[in-house]
Amino acid sequence: MDSMQNIKIQLKLIPFFLIIIFVLTGCVKFTSPVHSPSEENQDYSEFNTEDHGTEIIDLVDYSENQQALAKHQKLPVAIIIDNLSSSWPLAGLNEALVVYEAPVEADITRLLAVFHQDSWPQKIGPVRSARPYFADWAAEYKGLFVHAGGSPQVLSNIKSGLYNFYNLDEVSGDGIYFWRDSQKSGPHNLYILSESIEQAIEKKDWPLEVNDNFLEWEIKEKLIFSGNEINSSIVKIDYKEPVIWQFDKSMNSYFRYQNNKPFVDEGKRQIRSSNVVIQKTEIKILDKVGRRSIKTIGQGDALVFQGGYVTKGMWINSQTTGRTFFYNQQGEKIKFLPGSVWVEIVGENHKIFY
Repeated sequence: MDSMQNIKIQLKLIPFFLIIIFVLTGCVKFTSPVHSPSEENQDYSEFNTEDHGTEIIDLVDYSENQQALAKHQKLPVAIIIDNLSSSWPLAGLNEALVVYEAPVEADITRLLAVFHQDSWPQKIGPVRSARPYFADWAAEYKGLFVHAGGSPQVLSNIKSGLYNFYNLDEVSGDGIYFWRDSQKSGPHNLYILSESIEQAIEKKDWPLEVNDNFLEWEIKEKLIFSGNEINSSIVKIDYKEPVIWQFDKSMNSYFRYQNNKPFVDEGKRQIRSSNVVIQKTEIKILDKVGRRSIKTIGQGDALVFQGGYVTKGMWINSQTTGRTFFYNQQGEKIKFLPGSVWVEIVGENHKIFY
């Protein structure tokens, strides 16, 4: 009897459970997924990067990398270049914005060529060792200093952090960025490629900020005479291997000769410049090796050759500005013509003819 009653009760409960199952099943069946507005029209048959958040982030990162590379491309690069006659012809000089020529041991000159990465040659050299005064001038541009070792004093100065530049030294661990030309004898056969310098800048993450106007010298489009200029189409400097600059009016440039021969680069182009500066300063011999001490801070006489004329004036480099500027006899800053500037460093024992 009790079992029969239990069966009847269970049969009566079956419709109740069916109703509950129906209701629950219906709720699940008619509940639609929630989409964002962009997903409503999404075509999944082809991947659309514009609607994919991860891809947008990647594109932003790529853009930032390009901006970082653009900063690297503005870095001024100062490179020590050989000038012993056995090292000729040299590579890359015609693309330099500024070139300093100064005597080293035995009064043989060496060059510091300053380049901008937006317009520089593929091959530069031969690269040679540094001296303190070359590092002083390189530091004025707050960029990269490229060399192959140097005198004990300059290497000590660099190690101590004295100079405001990045350092790329073939001798001190950066040899992978340089190469030697087997067609020339050492040490006059060390070169560097512009892409190697760019690789070094990128790998070492130089720099964070760059001054676009790193030259800081004012430019004039044409000669403006003040009445104090002297007509002079030639200048001669009696270094051990004498240098002559001859003005060519048709090209509005001074063409360089050394040892009474046209001074040409590897491309057989004669070196020329729109502006030639004679910077007179104190030069002292330090030791038996013949190393020089050259005064770079202070002031002294200067001659600026432009357009077949010479302007007498002075150079000034104070500790405050950290830059060398040239002034005429009226105390006005001398402006330079478009093109390169060659700065010839001479002491009281060097004779100048013009």
